[in-house]
Amino acid sequence: MGESILAQITLILFLGIGSQWLASRLRLPSILLLLVVGFVVGPFTDHRWVDPDPLIGDLLMPLVSLSVGL
Repeated sequence: MGESILAQITLILFLGIGSQWLASRLRLPSILLLLVVGFVVGPFTDHRWVDPDPLIGDLLMPLVSLSVGL
């Protein structure tokens, strides 16, 4: 279980940094690539490479609410 969470966090960081780098090279707003990558690897597709439930658990909704409020 611990290896899976570590692999998911590593994948998130790698894809986030890679998306930022690619967006700067293509001269696109970075949010475009970050959104596309997030939808592809996130819980909204059948792949589910990254599952937020074991990563954040019960803190997911309070963290989202706090982020939106800021």
